[in-house]
Parts: sequence; structure tokens; C-alpha cells
Amino acid sequence: MISGVGGRVRSPLVDLVRLTRVVRWGSGAEAVEVIATEADTPFLSGVGGRDGLAINPLSPVLTRAVGQSRPPGELAGVLRAVTARIALVSLAVGEGDEHPLHAALDDTATRDILVVTAGDTAVADHPWSIPVLSCTPSGRPSWFVDPDPDARGLLAPGEEVPGPQGPTTGNGVAAAVVAATAALLWTMFPAATASQVRSALLIGASHRPSGPPLLDAERAYEQLAHYAT
Repeated sequence: MISGVGGRVRSPLVDLVRLTRVVRWGSGAEAVEVIATEADTPFLSGVGGRDGLAINPLSPVLTRAVGQSRPPGELAGVLRAVTARIALVSLAVGEGDEHPLHAALDDTATRDILVVTAGDTAVADHPWSIPVLSCTPSGRPSWFVDPDPDARGLLAPGEEVPGPQGPTTGNGVAAAVVAATAALLWTMFPAATASQVRSALLIGASHRPSGPPLLDAERAYEQLAHYAT
């Protein structure tokens, strides 16, 4: 069930990752740049907005539509052109030399840009990125997520997530939830570096025995309150 409370969206998906109180404490306004196919962009762009989970409803959303399975070098060029502090990447990468892509991701770290990506993309292999996999409303990995006890990154809600285009599902949707959370936190702690925001998010919930932890917005907030103020 999703209900409006005082202009805010109250959703069990928001409660799951302990976003409810953090959303009450501030409004996300940090820009997010979405790199995805033209078909996926409207769904990913709306996850954190007023018609979605209302995590960062004030954030400008910039979009860069890219064709599916384009060569790594093409995506590298797109990443080098990113101007926002948060890049959300949900895109299958085609075959080709991946060195330009890795160099472009190195460059995002140098430029203090946080990269959040669907956990099933080539971008997820780079250590600077935050790979995100979908979970159910109860916090278990989604049925379409391959079990990997050594997977890094985060789990986040990615099934039937509301948005202006209707409910949508996928690892990219889960990544959009994390990117929206990053935008909210960075608005509250504008002096934080991308590395600090990344580290705070990756703490996650500690109760999972294996695999990536579940996103925990309150723990990330507490981490930034301690180290980024």
C-alpha cells in the first residue's frame, strides 16, 4: 500500500530501507544524470520524484539516452560528459575494448562524481561504481537476480516500484532508488565528497549473512552526520 502523508509518500518500500525518517528531515535537490535507453529513461527518472517514492522530488533530472548494447567506448564518452554529481547508469554494454570505459570511470572518481549502476552491467565491474541489485518488498533478492554470496554493492527495492509511468521492476529501478537516496543525502550534507557519500551508502544494513547488504538510509545519514559536517 502507498499513501500520502502530509504531502509525502508513505510506502513499505521506503520503510524497508529506512528512508521514511530521512525523507522527513530534508528534501533531495541534488541533480541526477540518468544514462539509459530512451525507453527506460522515463521510468528511471520518475522513481524518486513526486509521482514515485518522493525521495528527491526537488532534484533536477538530466537524461542522456544511449542505444542498447553500444560499444564501451561510446559509453565512455557519455560518462566523460556528465555534469551532475550523481550518474545513474542502467544500460547493457556491447562488445569491444573496455579500457576507455574503465578510464572514464576513473575520471568520474577524480571529478567527484558518484556512479550508481544496475548490478548486471559492465559498469558494475569497476570498483568506483555502486552496483545495485533488486530486492523484494521483504528485502530478499528478486527472482531475476542471480545468487552470488560475493556480490558487492547494495540491494534496494526494485519490484513494482511506483512512478509516473506506472509500477516498474528491475535492477535499474533499484539503482534509481539508491541514486535518489544519494541525492537526498547530498542535499543534506552538501560539503560531503562523493567518496564520503559512497562509503556511507555502502555500509547498508548489516544483518544479511551473504551477498550485498540492503540499503539503509538512516545508517548512511548517521555516517555522514559524523564524518561530513
